[in-house]
Amino acid sequence: MRQTKRAALLLLFLLTIAVTLPMIPTAEAAGPGWAEQLQVMDEAIGRGDAVAAQAAWREAYATAHASHGWPGMMAVGDAALRLGRVTGTAAVSESRARRVYLTALFRARRDRSLDGVLAAGEAFGRLGDRDVVQQAAAIAADLAARSGDDLARRRVQAFRSQWVAGPLT
Repeated sequence: MRQTKRAALLLLFLLTIAVTLPMIPTAEAAGPGWAEQLQVMDEAIGRGDAVAAQAAWREAYATAHASHGWPGMMAVGDAALRLGRVTGTAAVSESRARRVYLTALFRARRDRSLDGVLAAGEAFGRLGDRDVVQQAAAIAADLAARSGDDLARRRVQAFRSQWVAGPLT
């Protein structure tokens, strides 16, 4: 009797999985990704539609944030700065970009992505934030040392030469 109940429960479980699995949305079914939303934002900027541009940026941010990767966050940070320039909200947009770039930096560090860490460091360099640039350089140096890759070490040195040793613009 007990074996029959277990078999029935197992069958019920497997049927439930078989029925519900196709209902789980995929990334494609979830809607436009961050890149598409940024394209919508840029098109709205081109039309002079600041409200639509800001809405598209928010959607891009939400999608990039949910993706858990660093590339989308970098693109959304860059887009925040573009949006701020055309809407006259540069200070607000710069603050948003800083938060987004910082998330990108942490995600790149988590992913052990030298490219991501250096990209985030450069973004902070363009913002004139020497403290975060130095942190990014330290993270990058650690990643390069752990990789044992001479090219990675040279890339970090080039980054340091441009952003840490030189003046920030």
